[in-house]
Amino acid sequence: MPLRRYAGIAFGAAALILASPLIAPQVLAFPHYTEIEGNRVWSETPIDRADLARVMERADTLVAASPIARDSETRDIFFTRDGWRWVWLANQSRGAFGLTRLAGQKLIINRADFDADRVVRGPGVGGSRQLSSVIAHEKTHGVLLNHFGFVAMALQPRWKVEGYCDHVAQESALSPSDVKNLEESGQTHPALMYYRGRKQVEQELASNGGDVTALFSAEDF
Repeated sequence: MPLRRYAGIAFGAAALILASPLIAPQVLAFPHYTEIEGNRVWSETPIDRADLARVMERADTLVAASPIARDSETRDIFFTRDGWRWVWLANQSRGAFGLTRLAGQKLIINRADFDADRVVRGPGVGGSRQLSSVIAHEKTHGVLLNHFGFVAMALQPRWKVEGYCDHVAQESALSPSDVKNLEESGQTHPALMYYRGRKQVEQELASNGGDVTALFSAEDF
């Protein structure tokens, strides 16, 4: 077999090994696993089941309020602790509270405090938000993909997609006072797009009677 062909096979195998955790994060040997209300949950540390149930109940209630949600929006959810698993799975999104992989069906959440229902990204403005809201936000990405399809969502402006997810989550990382202070001081913040997107989405839904299909069919406003 020519050396070039050996090299191609080796490269392909290496790429598959590196990419496989993005497709199936459970291959990273999460030490703890449980199931709750149809959701399959992997974690690096043990989770009190009562705390998990409380967080998931609120998250699922938020998602169910979306008119385009299915009767059951279960997911595979992976809770990391800012270590090597998070670095591998988050890739270029390491500063996020959480993210969604593989057509919206696999959620990766970092630094979760189940007892307090919080996720902590770091100190300072916009450094934490409710864990249940983060889960609801990430689940809503899957709701949109399931309802409208990947291509349609890929063509939508990011502020509208993220704004709708925050609308369903009923929260953004920034509070109105945070936004006011940032704007008055002329500062930028990555979470401003999410906050402003949510406000624009809510304004449009209020004017169109809550029609989510019309929201995503409309030209940018």
